[in-house]
This record gives sequence, structure tokens and C-alpha cells, in this order.
Amino acid sequence: AFIQADKLDEGVNGSIFISPPKGWEEDEGVMYEVLSPLYGIPSSVRALHLTLTKRFKSQGFTTAGFEDSIWVCEAGGEYSEHIIVSAHIDDTLMACKSLEVLELFKASFLQRFEGTDKGDVTTYLGRELIRDRAARTITFRQSV
Repeated sequence: AFIQADKLDEGVNGSIFISPPKGWEEDEGVMYEVLSPLYGIPSSVRALHLTLTKRFKSQGFTTAGFEDSIWVCEAGGEYSEHIIVSAHIDDTLMACKSLEVLELFKASFLQRFEGTDKGDVTTYLGRELIRDRAARTITFRQSV
């Protein structure tokens, strides 16, 4: 799923000012203060991470060991199957052995965050994802 930054709970960290975009007619020296996360600003990534963490913790997820960008929800409670979510910037990868539970989770997620469901994953973080459902394996391959 791809997440829109305007749906974040957290704001930008500190004061950030930007120039008007090229071609925009504005008085000389005018700057704009960024009040909410904006794609491409480093604090926006942090705001997204904090918002996701808050949302996932409210649903019973915990982080996967030392990796703060992977969340795990054990079976039971709101979801009857184990769910794993990985996030990098504004891209998320969601996994669950039950398609029904995964669809329920994605629907809930996309109600909270404006985004898109790209369907079955073929690439993630620049790597090709090869899935063999019959053999129940997933392989990541990175071309050099």
C-alpha cells in the first residue's frame, strides 16, 4: 500500500521553511512555513513512522525485535491470524497466511490512511520478489 502524507497524526519536527515553487509568482524573499508533513522532507518520514507505530500499537502490534519498521500482530484479538507489516518511507508490505484476514486488515488500514493497494507484490525496496505458491516459498533477488 502507498500512504498519503496528509493523513498523519504527527507534524513536522521543528520549523521548516521553503521557497515558492519555480514559476509561482510571489514577492521577492517570501518563504512558506511547512505546517504538515511534506513528501521529501526528512521529518516527514519520522512523522509517518510515529503515526504508523501509534496505529499498529493500538491494534496489538509489536515491533519485530530491533527492527522498528516491521510490526507483528499475533493471532487472536482483532485478527484471527498472524499479520506482519513492513514499511519503508511510504511503501508498506503486508503479509498474512489468510487472504480473508489480510483483506480485512488492509480495508481497516486504508480507511485510516489514504493510499492505494497495488495487489500482489513483484518488487519491494528495489528487489524482485518471486513467489512460488505451490512450494510455499518467497525469494528476493537483487540485480546488480
